[in-house]
Amino acid sequence: MECVITVDGVRKRYWRRGPWVLDGVDLAIEPGVVTVIVAGNGIGKSTLLRIVAGAALPTSGRVIGRPDIVGYVPERAPAAIRMTARQYLTHIGRIRGMAPRDIRNRTDELAERLKLVPGPDVPISSLSKGNGQKVAVMQAFLVEPRLLVVDEPATGLDAPATAELTRLIAEAEHHGAAILMSAHQSAVPAGGRLHRLADGKIVGETGRGMRVVLRATRSGMSTKDFAGRADVLVDEPGQVMLHTDDPDKLLLWALAEGWSLVEAKP
Repeated sequence: MECVITVDGVRKRYWRRGPWVLDGVDLAIEPGVVTVIVAGNGIGKSTLLRIVAGAALPTSGRVIGRPDIVGYVPERAPAAIRMTARQYLTHIGRIRGMAPRDIRNRTDELAERLKLVPGPDVPISSLSKGNGQKVAVMQAFLVEPRLLVVDEPATGLDAPATAELTRLIAEAEHHGAAILMSAHQSAVPAGGRLHRLADGKIVGETGRGMRVVLRATRSGMSTKDFAGRADVLVDEPGQVMLHTDDPDKLLLWALAEGWSLVEAKP
């Protein structure tokens, strides 16, 4: 039986007496569930995901129940690797105990699904940013992960590759993987269990109502106007993402006040 992965009081700062990037994060990541961390830039969501994946250590606190097989897709893939994508993935596959034939077949399958151009047999350093990010996706899915951590899934990928990554994530969810993702603004996926990160802490589960993205149509419009009407997930200049359990009421008010609807998702 798969276990819940528990983030227990995790704190992180990068130098002694420096500010806390994470300041006591508690979180449960359940098998077969997509858990999404929503926050703006510089809030600490990438730091949290690296710690959960085992790619970074917390200053204090711990992650309990992390499985042996972790797939981690970073927000930005390393670009200076001289190996070809196939050589790199062969190295990763060997570390994970895969047979050479299985590595080769899985590499070819993922390269085809993600439309890696010009293919897996050129140096990663010569690939475009988007195709380099596809290699980062491929290494996370070489072996079926029991924990999948994906940082900003749409970053650097074109629309077809983003759609294919969504299918790969859905397959992992179907097979019982615990999935942790970060998202920003309209990249928040439909479904999943959303949590907001603010001031170094998880400030609550947002639930499964409606996520609404609105754009300001004139200067002086403020997200403070939404206080008591909706939960502000992401606040950017000129645009805001909200969570509401009563989207009809919110939209009627927001449109009357001059906000423009960008997107609404369950």
